[in-house]
Amino acid sequence: MPTSRRTFLERFLKGAGCFAVAASLPGKATGAPASPAPGRPGVTYQFPQGLASGDPLPTSVILWTRATRGSPPEKSPPEKSSVEAGGKGKQGSSIPLALHVSRDEDFSTVVAERQISAPAESDHTARVLVEDLQPGTTYYYRFEAPDGSRPAHVGRTRTAPAPDEDTSVRFAFASCQAYEAGHFGAYRWLLEEDDSASPEKKIDFILHLGDFIYEGLEYGEARTVPDFPDGGHHGPDGAERHARTLADYRHLYKTYLSDPDLQEARARFPFVNIWDDHEFSNDAWQSAATYESGSDPAQQRKVAANRAWFEFIPAVLSDHPGTSDQPSHAKDFTEAAVENTPLEADRGTEVDSDENNQAAVDTLTIYRSFRWGRHLELVLTDTRSYRSAHPIPPKINRRIGGTDRYLAPLRAVEAFDAGKTYNDGNPPDSITIGDTEISNVRRDQPPGTMLGPRQKRWWKDVMRSSEATWKVWGHSVPTLPMRLDLDSVDPEGETVVFTTDTWDGYLREREELMRFLETQEITNFVSLSGDNHNTFAGAVSPTYEHSGPEAAAEPTLGAEFSICGISSPSVFQALLQAIGPDSALRPLVTGDGRIQGDQEVSLNMTFLHGAKASVTAAKTGSARQGLQAANPAHNSHLRYVDSSAQGIGVVTVTEDNVETEMVTIPSPVETPRAADPTPLRTARFRLAARNGGAPVDLRGPEISGQPPFPLSAAQG
Repeated sequence: MPTSRRTFLERFLKGAGCFAVAASLPGKATGAPASPAPGRPGVTYQFPQGLASGDPLPTSVILWTRATRGSPPEKSPPEKSSVEAGGKGKQGSSIPLALHVSRDEDFSTVVAERQISAPAESDHTARVLVEDLQPGTTYYYRFEAPDGSRPAHVGRTRTAPAPDEDTSVRFAFASCQAYEAGHFGAYRWLLEEDDSASPEKKIDFILHLGDFIYEGLEYGEARTVPDFPDGGHHGPDGAERHARTLADYRHLYKTYLSDPDLQEARARFPFVNIWDDHEFSNDAWQSAATYESGSDPAQQRKVAANRAWFEFIPAVLSDHPGTSDQPSHAKDFTEAAVENTPLEADRGTEVDSDENNQAAVDTLTIYRSFRWGRHLELVLTDTRSYRSAHPIPPKINRRIGGTDRYLAPLRAVEAFDAGKTYNDGNPPDSITIGDTEISNVRRDQPPGTMLGPRQKRWWKDVMRSSEATWKVWGHSVPTLPMRLDLDSVDPEGETVVFTTDTWDGYLREREELMRFLETQEITNFVSLSGDNHNTFAGAVSPTYEHSGPEAAAEPTLGAEFSICGISSPSVFQALLQAIGPDSALRPLVTGDGRIQGDQEVSLNMTFLHGAKASVTAAKTGSARQGLQAANPAHNSHLRYVDSSAQGIGVVTVTEDNVETEMVTIPSPVETPRAADPTPLRTARFRLAARNGGAPVDLRGPEISGQPPFPLSAAQG
């Protein structure tokens, strides 16, 4: 038993930990399953959140469940917590369980078994690291309570192939699943596809890129999350509610994991998870929330959020082996007593500059990498816990026509993000946007960071040392810019960054990472991201700030595929509600039936071809005339945009290609679980492997189903 795991178990036995068990199970076959541990007479047991597996490695995988006792099954929220960060709600004794692992679905031969427990301290969640397994092998598993009850599904998982195995890998990637906003029909589609798939087309794992839960109760169109046990308040008159305590975050995971399609997907496929903002707080950075000032101190919430994620998401962290050259920094949750102390919003605060902030962030470390056979290195980063504040403080961006983190003038983002390094170390004292002069509050600060120095060094080391054919970066927010050229339709307008919450708010570090790939001659690079609530794809370059010959001279390094939400409202839906029919920005979002007779998603045209194209199409009623007014320099890196979408992505990695399918499903608000999950459309791309100095060869989209506007528009 490795020292790290033994040390943790010793802490747990003293009541300090929240793992149920993290020990090696015997890898040998046994004659009969273990009998369930004895329980209390007359007590019944349930598994209301099912079971799951995560982080498959060649010889190990982590298994998870949550058990409850009592009859009938729990139907009400947990009792209130009395402690801000570490509240444990109602306590009780541990629940004994038996775990069985088999190569056969009928468990005729059990290869591993163990008596474990689901402790009250972890809300009766149990997680078990199973080792000594065979690479590239399917296993079945089940948990059994003292009364013989089991989860509704038999668990199925699959270990990763050995690092030297020449094999293809097929996986799904997902993001943004607001429970209130809609049903999780994308998982139902994936499950049904897998039912009929040939062996080589079956899914090996699901990569979840964050926003697994939403900490705020704000959508509520399709179904309802019961109110929080405790809850905090924000927004106008404190009318909006968010998770505040450990009991609140646990309540969200238990509610989300009651969804039958998500439960079945977690039972069928191993998940590999990272987080984004809503696992903690909307548009968060480090331990700061952004509801009011953009830097609301929330260290106690950060600790609570980290602990709940660790309890409900099966991930191999302290036991992660890393690579032969690069040890893993990932670390299991450890409790910390913290206070909610202010962070400075108007500077590029490093995470280690404040001990209280650092203590909250360091309770859990999740960035890590995985190797699947000879051809895939999957590098996962945390783009929330170590980033500096958003480049333009909210009150300043509101003064110059934007919102807290949307519609920020590119010129201001460039100056504020670069800080004291801007203009070769001579940043201006102020910047004039339109007729408004704004103080450059970042002129004495270091450039912004998304990854933080330690994680960034690790990312570079893994990328440089990997011998896999493809280096796939899984992270929560897109690298590709999504900008609006408002200056093309307004002489006093600006080119604006759609949102600074993505890498487009951290321009210097994005370029640093991409220049690293360029100078180190790291080829076959793919970025997978989510968060933006729309599906898009395009070519990755070191920078996107040039035009004309300079832009043409920039190398193409690879491709990014950014997936829409499983159920969260699309960016088109959000803007359609936010921008009134008389707004000057309205034609950039929708044609309101003036072009083709339907409510056209002009936002796609705006992102792909520029504001003038959308305005022209709305004025003339012709998509063709709109395209003739396109700005060829605008977002020229983009190949595809579907901004009115919910769905999921599927990636197939071989020695020669990465093939990506971006699937848009029917509305998860209007479509109940039992409805036909046939996609509205699927956009397919193929990225060929590069040899030597060959250029990047990205082909697509090839679209089946109804193409999105303006591709769907009749010509004329």
